[in-house]
Amino acid sequence: MSTRQKRLQQFWAQEKSLTILLLILVVQIFIVIPIGQKTIVAETIFLIFYALLLSAGMFLLIKNAKLRLLLIVILIFLIFLGSDFFFKSVKLGILDDFIAVVYCILLGWVVLLRTFSEGPVTIHRIQGAIVVYLLVGLIFAMAYHSVYLLYSETAFKGLGSLDRKEFMYFSLTTLTTVGYGDISPAIPLNRSMANLEALIGQLYPAILIARLVSMEFEASKGR
Repeated sequence: MSTRQKRLQQFWAQEKSLTILLLILVVQIFIVIPIGQKTIVAETIFLIFYALLLSAGMFLLIKNAKLRLLLIVILIFLIFLGSDFFFKSVKLGILDDFIAVVYCILLGWVVLLRTFSEGPVTIHRIQGAIVVYLLVGLIFAMAYHSVYLLYSETAFKGLGSLDRKEFMYFSLTTLTTVGYGDISPAIPLNRSMANLEALIGQLYPAILIARLVSMEFEASKGR
């Protein structure tokens, strides 16, 4: 392993790497996705930040450099194949969403383990907790997108287009229980998913705050 690779490995082993992951995720969710993917340029920007998110997460998930690089290449290829660059395919779109959901679940689990590991509460751990919260929104957005691909227009009421920004918007308003009502689930599967997401959106911050407070209290006793 080269010196540069060792430095990268050491950086991603530290808590401050969660700050970089949060930055990439915030840009992807609140800037890149809302732009939409209706043009080649917008789709390219979306895929670039998607690749950045995959690459950053792989450093947390896998320590072996060669295996990590191989998986990054494979996942980026599948995501590129599932995009609308060449043709639209329902099966590839669903496969794309499924792979991304599994990846985000694994990434969220690893970040949670780091966030709630023993030690004092730092700003990086708090940012890690925010990463998991945003990943939940992203996971449900991709799940809603897959349901739409399966059931078409009957899956939602008020949906403007097939663009991912619509599903990201609906997911975040559901997660935060804002619920404007402009988009609503129209089939039992979507309604159950929306109820589950809203429940997570309520319970996660409450449990998170309680856990972080108890961790800080335990750490302060040892000082």
